[in-house]
Amino acid sequence: PMRCTVVYIGSVAIGLTVIEMSEQVEMQYVNGEYVRLTELALKRGGRTALDHGWTSTRDLPTGRLCLQAYSPYPRAEWSQQWRETKGRDISGRIPEIVRELEKATVEVARLAEEGERKAEMERQRWAVQQEQWRREEAERRAAKVLKESKEELLEIIEAWAAAKRIEEFFADQALRDLACNEV
Repeated sequence: PMRCTVVYIGSVAIGLTVIEMSEQVEMQYVNGEYVRLTELALKRGGRTALDHGWTSTRDLPTGRLCLQAYSPYPRAEWSQQWRETKGRDISGRIPEIVRELEKATVEVARLAEEGERKAEMERQRWAVQQEQWRREEAERRAAKVLKESKEELLEIIEAWAAAKRIEEFFADQALRDLACNEV
Protein backbone atom coordinates (compact mmCIF):
# COMPACT_ATOMS: atom_id res chain seq x y z
CA PRO A 1 0.00 0.00 0.00
CA MET A 2 2.90 2.40 0.59
CA ARG A 3 4.46 1.82 -2.85
CA CYS A 4 3.02 2.24 -6.29
CA THR A 5 2.25 -0.79 -8.44
CA VAL A 6 4.20 -0.57 -11.67
CA VAL A 7 4.57 -2.51 -14.88
CA TYR A 8 7.74 -2.21 -16.94
CA ILE A 9 7.49 -1.89 -20.68
CA GLY A 10 11.10 -2.11 -21.75
CA SER A 11 12.90 0.05 -19.23
CA VAL A 12 9.97 2.46 -18.70
CA ALA A 13 7.84 2.07 -15.58
CA ILE A 14 4.11 2.74 -15.78
CA GLY A 15 2.14 3.00 -12.54
CA LEU A 16 -1.21 1.21 -12.36
CA THR A 17 -4.15 1.76 -10.07
CA VAL A 18 -7.51 0.00 -10.07
CA ILE A 19 -10.30 2.14 -8.67
CA GLU A 20 -13.95 1.37 -8.07
CA MET A 21 -15.90 4.27 -9.54
CA SER A 22 -18.63 6.07 -7.66
CA GLU A 23 -21.54 8.20 -8.75
CA GLN A 24 -23.68 10.82 -7.09
CA VAL A 25 -27.09 9.42 -6.23
CA GLU A 26 -30.08 11.32 -4.92
CA MET A 27 -31.17 9.81 -1.62
CA GLN A 28 -33.76 10.45 1.03
CA TYR A 29 -33.30 10.06 4.75
CA VAL A 30 -36.14 7.83 5.91
CA ASN A 31 -36.54 6.21 9.33
CA GLY A 32 -32.89 6.67 10.33
CA GLU A 33 -31.23 5.61 7.06
CA TYR A 34 -30.53 6.92 3.58
CA VAL A 35 -32.44 5.20 0.77
CA ARG A 36 -32.01 5.76 -2.97
CA LEU A 37 -34.98 7.61 -4.39
CA THR A 38 -35.31 4.97 -7.11
CA GLU A 39 -35.57 2.21 -4.47
CA LEU A 40 -37.97 4.32 -2.44
CA ALA A 41 -40.23 4.80 -5.45
CA LEU A 42 -40.23 1.03 -6.07
CA LYS A 43 -41.14 0.33 -2.41
CA ARG A 44 -44.00 2.80 -2.57
CA GLY A 45 -45.29 1.43 -5.82
CA GLY A 46 -44.30 4.44 -7.90
CA ARG A 47 -45.67 7.07 -5.51
CA THR A 48 -43.63 10.23 -5.46
CA ALA A 49 -45.00 11.65 -2.22
CA LEU A 50 -42.28 12.25 0.30
CA ASP A 51 -42.34 10.81 3.80
CA HIS A 52 -40.80 12.53 6.75
CA GLY A 53 -37.13 13.08 5.87
CA TRP A 54 -34.94 15.05 3.55
CA THR A 55 -33.18 14.41 0.29
CA SER A 56 -29.51 14.87 -0.52
CA THR A 57 -26.94 13.52 -2.92
CA ARG A 58 -24.33 10.99 -1.85
CA ASP A 59 -21.40 9.31 -3.59
CA LEU A 60 -22.06 5.57 -3.82
CA PRO A 61 -19.93 2.82 -5.38
CA THR A 62 -21.11 1.69 -8.81
CA GLY A 63 -19.46 -1.74 -8.91
CA ARG A 64 -17.66 -0.67 -12.11
CA LEU A 65 -13.88 -0.38 -12.22
CA CYS A 66 -11.48 2.16 -13.64
CA LEU A 67 -7.89 1.30 -14.56
CA GLN A 68 -5.62 4.30 -14.27
CA ALA A 69 -2.11 4.29 -15.70
CA TYR A 70 0.25 7.09 -14.69
CA SER A 71 3.88 8.11 -14.70
CA PRO A 72 5.56 7.14 -11.43
CA TYR A 73 8.49 9.43 -12.22
CA PRO A 74 8.70 12.73 -10.37
CA ARG A 75 8.25 15.74 -12.66
CA ALA A 76 6.72 13.61 -15.43
CA GLU A 77 3.00 14.31 -15.38
CA TRP A 78 1.10 11.77 -17.45
CA SER A 79 -1.97 9.63 -16.84
CA GLN A 80 -4.65 7.80 -18.75
CA GLN A 81 -7.83 6.03 -17.63
CA TRP A 82 -9.98 3.21 -18.97
CA ARG A 83 -13.43 2.95 -17.41
CA GLU A 84 -15.86 0.09 -17.39
CA THR A 85 -19.32 0.82 -18.69
CA LYS A 86 -22.50 -1.07 -17.95
CA GLY A 87 -22.13 -3.03 -21.18
CA ARG A 88 -18.34 -3.44 -21.34
CA ASP A 89 -15.89 -4.47 -18.63
CA ILE A 90 -12.15 -3.81 -18.44
CA SER A 91 -11.04 -7.43 -19.02
CA GLY A 92 -12.30 -7.36 -22.61
CA ARG A 93 -10.18 -4.29 -23.31
CA ILE A 94 -6.83 -5.62 -22.04
CA PRO A 95 -5.17 -6.08 -25.49
CA GLU A 96 -6.20 -2.55 -26.48
CA ILE A 97 -4.92 -1.15 -23.15
CA VAL A 98 -1.58 -2.95 -23.59
CA ARG A 99 -1.14 -1.46 -27.08
CA GLU A 100 -1.94 2.03 -25.78
CA LEU A 101 0.52 1.63 -22.90
CA GLU A 102 3.25 0.48 -25.28
CA LYS A 103 2.68 3.60 -27.38
CA ALA A 104 2.67 5.80 -24.26
CA THR A 105 6.11 4.62 -23.09
CA VAL A 106 7.81 6.97 -25.56
CA GLU A 107 5.92 9.94 -24.13
CA VAL A 108 6.51 8.89 -20.50
CA ALA A 109 10.24 8.38 -21.14
CA ARG A 110 10.46 11.81 -22.81
CA LEU A 111 8.61 13.48 -19.92
CA ALA A 112 10.80 11.71 -17.34
CA GLU A 113 13.98 12.76 -19.16
CA GLU A 114 12.75 16.35 -19.47
CA GLY A 115 11.79 16.38 -15.78
CA GLU A 116 15.21 15.06 -14.78
CA ARG A 117 16.89 17.70 -16.95
CA LYS A 118 14.83 20.44 -15.29
CA ALA A 119 15.62 19.01 -11.86
CA GLU A 120 19.35 19.04 -12.65
CA MET A 121 19.11 22.67 -13.80
CA GLU A 122 17.33 23.56 -10.56
CA ARG A 123 19.99 21.72 -8.52
CA GLN A 124 22.71 23.69 -10.33
CA ARG A 125 20.86 26.98 -9.77
CA TRP A 126 20.45 26.06 -6.11
CA ALA A 127 24.17 25.29 -5.78
CA VAL A 128 25.06 28.65 -7.41
CA GLN A 129 22.61 30.43 -5.10
CA GLN A 130 24.05 28.65 -2.06
CA GLU A 131 27.58 29.64 -3.07
CA GLN A 132 26.47 33.26 -3.56
CA TRP A 133 24.80 33.26 -0.12
CA ARG A 134 27.98 31.81 1.43
CA ARG A 135 30.12 34.53 -0.21
CA GLU A 136 27.72 37.28 0.88
CA GLU A 137 27.69 35.90 4.42
CA ALA A 138 31.51 35.77 4.47
CA GLU A 139 31.61 39.40 3.24
CA ARG A 140 29.11 40.42 5.94
CA ARG A 141 31.16 38.66 8.62
CA ALA A 142 34.39 40.28 7.34
CA ALA A 143 32.75 43.73 7.32
CA LYS A 144 31.42 43.14 10.84
CA VAL A 145 34.84 42.03 12.11
CA LEU A 146 36.49 45.07 10.48
CA LYS A 147 33.91 47.42 12.01
CA GLU A 148 34.31 45.84 15.46
CA SER A 149 38.10 46.05 15.11
CA LYS A 150 37.91 49.76 14.21
CA GLU A 151 35.54 50.42 17.11
CA GLU A 152 37.88 48.59 19.49
CA LEU A 153 40.88 50.58 18.17
CA LEU A 154 38.96 53.85 18.63
CA GLU A 155 38.07 52.83 22.19
CA ILE A 156 41.75 52.09 22.91
CA ILE A 157 42.74 55.48 21.43
CA GLU A 158 40.06 57.22 23.54
CA ALA A 159 41.26 55.44 26.68
CA TRP A 160 44.88 56.29 25.83
CA ALA A 161 43.95 59.94 25.19
CA ALA A 162 42.08 60.12 28.50
CA ALA A 163 45.05 58.58 30.34
CA LYS A 164 47.40 61.00 28.59
CA ARG A 165 45.25 64.00 29.63
CA ILE A 166 45.23 62.84 33.24
CA GLU A 167 49.01 62.30 33.14
CA GLU A 168 49.54 65.76 31.63
CA PHE A 169 47.25 67.28 34.26
CA PHE A 170 49.27 65.80 37.10
CA ALA A 171 52.57 66.66 35.40
CA ASP A 172 51.38 70.24 34.97
CA GLN A 173 50.20 70.33 38.57
CA ALA A 174 53.56 69.02 39.78
CA LEU A 175 55.38 71.74 37.79
CA ARG A 176 53.14 74.41 39.29
CA ASP A 177 53.71 73.09 42.75
CA LEU A 178 57.49 73.26 42.17
CA ALA A 179 57.18 76.74 40.74
CA CYS A 180 55.15 77.86 43.75
CA ASN A 181 57.64 76.32 46.21
CA GLU A 182 60.62 78.11 44.59
CA VAL A 183 59.06 81.47 44.89
